[in-house]
Formats: sequence, C-alpha cells, structure tokens
Amino acid sequence: MSAVLKQRNIGSGIVELFEYRGVRYPDYLRRGNAMQFIEPTAKQFCRGIGLDIGCGKWPLPGARPIDRERGDDVMALPEGIFDYAFSSHLLEHLADPVAAIEHWKTRLRAGGVLFLYLPHPDMAYWKPQHCRRHLHTWTPAQMAELLRDIGFVDVLHSERDLAWSFACVGFNP
Repeated sequence: MSAVLKQRNIGSGIVELFEYRGVRYPDYLRRGNAMQFIEPTAKQFCRGIGLDIGCGKWPLPGARPIDRERGDDVMALPEGIFDYAFSSHLLEHLADPVAAIEHWKTRLRAGGVLFLYLPHPDMAYWKPQHCRRHLHTWTPAQMAELLRDIGFVDVLHSERDLAWSFACVGFNP
C-alpha cells in the first residue's frame, strides 16, 4: 500500500489522498464501508424484506445481514423468498461469482431485485493482480450482460462513481 500522499482541507474536515501506480485516490477507499456511497440509490430499489450479502460491519439499513465473518455462508442463504438482495464489494472475493448470483436469484420473489455494488476496473488498486483478495473484475457492461445471461430482466447499470465503484441492478422475472 502507498502512504498518504497529501491532505486537503474541506470545510471542517480533511480528505486524505494516496497515490497508487501514479494515480491519486481518496484515502477513504482503503477503509471499507463502500455501502455508504450507494445507500441512497440502493434504498430506491431495495424495499421490503431483504438481505445484505457480505455486509461486514456496515449492513444496508433494514436488510438482514449475511456475512462470512458472522459465520454465514453466502452460498447457503436463509430459506424464504425475499424482496431484494443487496451486495456491496463482495462478489469479487468469491471463487464462483456466477454460482453465487444463481443461488441468490433463487431467494428472490418474482419481481425481486438484485442490487450489486462493485469495484470499477478503472482503479488499478482493486484489480486482482494488485489486490490478491479480489479474484475477479468486471466492467459495468460485463456485469449487466452476466445478469441478463443468468435470467435477470430490466437490468440497469451505472458507470464509475467517485468511490471508483459501480452499481448493477436486475429484476427476477
């Protein structure tokens, strides 16, 4: 990891920047809790009874937390049919992300939502060859195609945001 390169004063706070392979990034990207950046948008789609798969210490408010650190198995979700499944920055860590999405789909009601928030490949820091905890990377269009191939409909995706991430949303037919 690179050390903090510089600090920028903003109002009553400070934003720290770090440099990785010649590119500057905000230091908050290394601290976790990516969900905070997508929460307002996720709440527009994730309504009713749902799951936050891979939530870590920061579950989506109102969602049932599912996390490996809590002893949960993301490949054996609770029985039942849910209105949504939300997952932020987990899928890239799984050995078989396609099987995971297929499993998660079985827990969604007809019309249920899968909301994924994933690292964008524009950030070298998160690419699998640099971050060994990340086993996969996708562009937004690639993830949208994957969701359609698995059977989701009305798939939407964003592009890179300032958290160097993107969202992809699909509906269970």
